Amino acid sequence: TSKSGAKSRSVSAVRREWNEANWKVSTLDPVPLDFPLERTHREIHHASATTVADRISKTLRLLSVEAEYDGQGNKAKCKTSDMVSFRIRLFAGDENLQQPVVVEIQRRSGPPSCFMRVCRKILDGAEGAEIVAEDVPARKKMPPWVKKTPVSGLKCIQEAAAKREPEAEANSGIYKSLDLLRSKDKDVNMLGLENLCLLTDPLKTRPDIALICCKAVIYGENSVEIREEIGVMLQKDAFLPEEFGADAMKELFEKCRHLALVLLSNVLELTSKDGCLAESVKSEKWFAEFLIPSLLDEVKSFESSSNNAYEAACGLTCLAACSDIARRLMEENSAVEDLMSAYSFAVRNHELLANELERSLKALRRCV
Repeated sequence: TSKSGAKSRSVSAVRREWNEANWKVSTLDPVPLDFPLERTHREIHHASATTVADRISKTLRLLSVEAEYDGQGNKAKCKTSDMVSFRIRLFAGDENLQQPVVVEIQRRSGPPSCFMRVCRKILDGAEGAEIVAEDVPARKKMPPWVKKTPVSGLKCIQEAAAKREPEAEANSGIYKSLDLLRSKDKDVNMLGLENLCLLTDPLKTRPDIALICCKAVIYGENSVEIREEIGVMLQKDAFLPEEFGADAMKELFEKCRHLALVLLSNVLELTSKDGCLAESVKSEKWFAEFLIPSLLDEVKSFESSSNNAYEAACGLTCLAACSDIARRLMEENSAVEDLMSAYSFAVRNHELLANELERSLKALRRCV
């Protein structure tokens, strides 16, 4: 009884912490004299530091940005779903009055265009503007520069496209990706994973070729090798030697892990719609012995990486929606409890993850 009581108190404490303000700022420091602010900063007038911090944390939740808050340093360490890392820091324009509140955002890594897209929304949110929640991650949106009409529909390339054999194109792309994955260099492995993510994404590749590539991961002749590489990437830092403790190398491994989850999400989504996923779950032990437990482990790691948990939840939704066997396996692995725990966190911190967990639970015939 004492153990169950201690566990109950622990869960209650965690939930109370999630329900409190995410970013509790202290007294703001003035901008140092020898500290040039980034161009991506803004002065917020007629609002306290606490109000500005609350606005920013709400905006980050709506945009589904991972955030690690430092109340003492008045900083937030952030990462988007497309792996853009940046830092937010608050200063006071006047040390005594604590006004105006200066919000500075520094990009650390990732595409500048992606950074600017989210940066503008955060600064607008800090000023009190209404921010619309993201309903899909950036990678699932059509880039603004892409025509609404598919490029393959243009007359100038229709004849050339007709000569392309989907099977040959898909196999060529997979073989090139495998060559990159076989390298001993992790940065080269990352390129192989990126290529596979593009090949299995119908927004980036012809839909027929994308489906062929997804099936290749599920039951193709190279499926075993691809699965083994994915398994290595999803090991919890077991493949990260101590000598690779530098931040740059750690970031590389984190990107590889995230890309592996994106690849699985792409594959499970397309094959579940095609109908071949349910048959593969029946015949392949890999789903019961590795895939489903690994995806649930990622969901349980929601506090360390909400973005990874989101991709894993997408995969679980696809599995639960198309296969009775997958639903049974998930229930045997205490999926409902894990998804509910993650949902309690996500509703306060990550909009996309919360929405996807609702879909996962409904697919398991359980409502939030």
